[in-house]
Amino acid sequence: MGLAAVLLGACSGAPAPSPGTVGPGGTAAVTAEPRSGVTSRAGLPGAAEARCLPVVAAACGCVYDCATGVPAGADDWTVHHPFWGDKPLRARVDRWCVSGECTDAFMAEIICDGICAPKPADATCHFDGDRCVGRSTAEAR
Repeated sequence: MGLAAVLLGACSGAPAPSPGTVGPGGTAAVTAEPRSGVTSRAGLPGAAEARCLPVVAAACGCVYDCATGVPAGADDWTVHHPFWGDKPLRARVDRWCVSGECTDAFMAEIICDGICAPKPADATCHFDGDRCVGRSTAEAR
């Protein structure tokens, strides 16, 4: 199954968000809940500057669990997330706000079809040693 098919299945069919749930800059959130996982920052280039944040597909509003990202340029980040296996995502860091709940998140370049229902991103993402964990990755501990 190709990456596009996986992403289409994760985001398609959900209703569009209502105008009251769209955050600053036109962002919205989602209910897509891919498998959880814990990402290690050990061995990643730029690991000293790594961040542990939730991942958001801003184009369709899908929110994913905590992931490790490392700087790849001025405003670019390379994000490693178990949902996409060994294929890193390209992202930028920005604020994600839904219903008054805001957190920094990796705004990833992810192809998706449809829009996901709004939900806040996991604001508890943090490093536990070299593992990126949070409430959204609790099952993987």
